[in-house]
Amino acid sequence: MTAKMTGSASDFAPENGVFSVPALAAGRIVDGAPLLAQETLAGGLAALEGWSLIEEGRAIGRRLDTKSFLRAQALAMVAGGIADLANHHPDISYGWGYCSLRFTTHSAGGVTMNDLICAARVNAAIG
Repeated sequence: MTAKMTGSASDFAPENGVFSVPALAAGRIVDGAPLLAQETLAGGLAALEGWSLIEEGRAIGRRLDTKSFLRAQALAMVAGGIADLANHHPDISYGWGYCSLRFTTHSAGGVTMNDLICAARVNAAIG
């Protein structure tokens, strides 16, 4: 697949509708990204291990379980750094044994391709 990376769903999904995590992670965050259609959102989430739709479909989230506070804090820092570079910031909470991440696009009122791109980048970084 040759992707233009403009932020539209068609840039990340081949004709069979299966999303590529590397293509998502390489995507470009765009201002004014529209809400994703339910089919597109479902396809993107299927490719993103650990992520699920939360808050009645208005956000995506992932909880990472750890064996220490420092590991949870490190995961929060990695996710925060990725988000800051993209200027697309998640809600992050962490404590002993967990780090929870939540992406949504406030200006759109729900989940956009920007959220899937950042989730894919987090997954690529943490393995």
